[in-house]
Amino acid sequence: MAREKDRIFEIAQKITQKKALKKSVKEYQQILKENPDDFKTRIKLADIYLRRGELARAIDEYFRVGEYYIQEELDLKAIAIFKKILVLNTGIIEAFYKLADLYSKRGLFGEAKIQYKKILEINHNEKKAKDALLQIESKMTKNGVHDRTIVQEKDREKDPVWNAILDELQRQLTNQIRNDDYQVHYHLGIAFKEMGLLEKAIEEFKIALMDSNLEFDVNLLMGICFREMGNYNEAIENFRKLLRMKDLNNKQSENLYYQLGLTFEECGQTENALEAFTKATELRGGTASAEFQSKMKKLKEQLRGE
Repeated sequence: MAREKDRIFEIAQKITQKKALKKSVKEYQQILKENPDDFKTRIKLADIYLRRGELARAIDEYFRVGEYYIQEELDLKAIAIFKKILVLNTGIIEAFYKLADLYSKRGLFGEAKIQYKKILEINHNEKKAKDALLQIESKMTKNGVHDRTIVQEKDREKDPVWNAILDELQRQLTNQIRNDDYQVHYHLGIAFKEMGLLEKAIEEFKIALMDSNLEFDVNLLMGICFREMGNYNEAIENFRKLLRMKDLNNKQSENLYYQLGLTFEECGQTENALEAFTKATELRGGTASAEFQSKMKKLKEQLRGE
């Protein structure tokens, strides 16, 4: 009987909380209707949407806040908001553009370049990102900025903005994460990767590897993390280990050879890069985008010049 009472009390509590949240939403919506520029209230509304699981509405409100911060030249706050948006949904191209602009404004060209590359991973036909990437690479060459000149992880961890994002992320996940909840560790790893906290991402991915169903995706992401950290040997080993897996489909093999080619190219192993890209093209049925053909042509020219 006591257990039944507890259960009824728990249900009643949840209903009360939902009603309270619904009431708060209406109140905040009314405030914003009267004063659309009240961004403190807009953040509260976004947080409530997030608690209610209304992700699209939460992101929409956070996006408006981010744009307000840009307008007010509160760059660090804007970066924090758009990073949070991409933690909630890693496929929002416009958020990557906003971050790229913010990083470029602060002279963080390496960081901006990463955002454009992520856009092209989502949609390789995104012309605006391609043009911006060429422009930023030209700026980096002109200014003598090395491709890997980005904000280092240890510097991020000293930044109060990054700490605020981490605290929020960990707060949201603390109540649901367990060591054997491998899906949560996997998604947390993706979130850390998107934030550029690669060592933390790898820690989470290593836990997620305990789930055999995640083996391919986790090792692929770990390989990409190692490459972005400059640990090319570990990246190559990860990709080669996956290529030895049984029952890989064509798409998986193609992706692996492509990632392997990028890694070889980045660490100066031109011949191996060309070989990997050629295999990726074969797995595509011999077809390749103009950009990919240009990359292979450039590698061939480099080999002839050696």
